[in-house]
Amino acid sequence: MNFSVLSQEEIEALLKDTRESASKSPNPVRDDVTGLYNLGFFAEEFRRAQARLNRQKFPCTIGIIRVDGIPSLTGKKDINARIFWAKFGKLLRTATREKSEDLLAVIEPGLFVILVPNDLPHAILVMERILYSVESTPFSDWGGVDGADFHVSLTEVNPNEDLDPILFRVSKGIQYVSLAKNSRWQWEHSSGQVFFRLSPPPEKPEETAG
Repeated sequence: MNFSVLSQEEIEALLKDTRESASKSPNPVRDDVTGLYNLGFFAEEFRRAQARLNRQKFPCTIGIIRVDGIPSLTGKKDINARIFWAKFGKLLRTATREKSEDLLAVIEPGLFVILVPNDLPHAILVMERILYSVESTPFSDWGGVDGADFHVSLTEVNPNEDLDPILFRVSKGIQYVSLAKNSRWQWEHSSGQVFFRLSPPPEKPEETAG
């Protein structure tokens, strides 16, 4: 799924389908591949968190993380894919310190959403911690590739704002950063949004025989 080009109506339909699928799952809260929360549970928890934060007048930030460049590991039924994404889910849980109030969920393998009950600068620190963990992980040891491309979009949440338009806004940020120049580390700030990209390291030129 190319989430970054979904319309708001398609995102609303995705949320509805996810909630219905979760209600039929043996585990209505967690994804059975990554071990992360599913999108349906995330949507319910977002509403509760937003109401609490509005009462306390605390800020709130939502972000999306997209992982590209692992085409052989996108099949949910493939055992190698399941092993890879289970390890990646554990990496994200560790990097976000699961016992904190940050809420992380999976939309599908390779596409994740996070709620940070704090302002945008704090959410940037959370994302940098995730990306540093990603950068230091040898994915080839997991059966993947080290040339994965990581895109992140963060946005501040307005009081009483519904989740659907928020996800639409951050998905446009993913689309924007996907078109950015191929720098190793890059982030930009624009109108209450921040975009990150951690692109693959440049390939080393082949040595020629002297």
